[in-house]
Amino acid sequence: AQATWVRSPQALLARPIVAAIRCAPAMLRSSRALLALRRPRPRCGGFGSPRDHEPAWIARWNSNHRAGKDSLDWFFRAFNSTGIYETFLKSSPRFYGFIVTGGMLGTYYWSRMWDHLWNYINQGKLYAHNPYVYPPPEFE
Repeated sequence: AQATWVRSPQALLARPIVAAIRCAPAMLRSSRALLALRRPRPRCGGFGSPRDHEPAWIARWNSNHRAGKDSLDWFFRAFNSTGIYETFLKSSPRFYGFIVTGGMLGTYYWSRMWDHLWNYINQGKLYAHNPYVYPPPEFE
């Protein structure tokens, strides 16, 4: 007969498993997975929320519209009517594509413009404008 204080190896192994099963609901309640699955609490306002009011000076600043007062109002109205911002500049990938493509095309045509200006100013002085003319062959 075994003494009551001596345990079998199976009983020693089973003890942590039983303890883990008993603690599992408490551990799951605080796990990150369960916290992520929980329904969000309704937001009632507070600092930084959309329902939080701005200070009075920001509300005054936002209510001050420059439409019709600016000297470049004609430019802003024309730019806004083109739809360039909504089409190309509002989305980051489209913005970067627009800048890269615009930069490549812009530098190409900028270079071509200076080439044409150089040719116009130096007309008749450049090698391309004065081709070599071979003398007529001499027959003996």
